[in-house]
Amino acid sequence: MEQLAGIADRLPLATQIHPDPRSGTSEDLEDAIRDLTRHFTYLAHTVATRDRQARRYPARYTAQLRESTTALAHAATPAGRALAALGEAVTATGHLHHLTHSPPGPGHAEDLQHTLIALDGHVTQARTQLFAAARQLRADAHRLLTTQTPPASAALTTLPVLAASSSHRGHGR
Repeated sequence: MEQLAGIADRLPLATQIHPDPRSGTSEDLEDAIRDLTRHFTYLAHTVATRDRQARRYPARYTAQLRESTTALAHAATPAGRALAALGEAVTATGHLHHLTHSPPGPGHAEDLQHTLIALDGHVTQARTQLFAAARQLRADAHRLLTTQTPPASAALTTLPVLAASSSHRGHGR
């Protein structure tokens, strides 16, 4: 979840997108797409692997594994939408490249401005979807952690929890 939010944070803001080829926008998009593709592949691979495990070893496939697999699968939709938006951003960057390396003609300034606005819209959409995927994963992780069944022996969990609470109180308060 942090990696998806990190990709969103590294995407260029509207104030950082310029027609100047040295702005680095295309390199930023390339890096984001590479990172997002790696994470998207991880989501798909994990869901497929766990599906195979569930079929091969049904007795070992716990409710917690099933729930965490479902949580990862839910994150694929906004991650895929972010990847699609970044694809549109690459198309806009290609058009921007064409405009900046062509002699200006009638309507050049308007086309340039329109392309910059479209590029910013696609990057903003990708950022929004990445944050949505991260929020979804965070919410699912929180839900999974709070619904886990406690271990059989309460005596084993009481001591570490109390020790952790005592040490936390001693720091910074």
